[in-house]
Amino acid sequence: MKPSIRTLTIVIGTLAGAFIGYRTAMTFIEQSESENRSAPITVQQGLQVGLTALGALKQLSGISQGKK
Repeated sequence: MKPSIRTLTIVIGTLAGAFIGYRTAMTFIEQSESENRSAPITVQQGLQVGLTALGALKQLSGISQGKK
């Protein structure tokens, strides 16, 4: 892979991940405020989000390894 394509892929992936994380946090905060709760998410919701993120990373790494 060319260094310029590699760098562009890293930058786009980083920005996309940051944006998705930001929007997720804002959604949790807005939902918490509308329900008058003090914590944006419960422990159970936090675990669900974490496990979902790990599953997505596993699938993405599987896709990239299948192309070799």
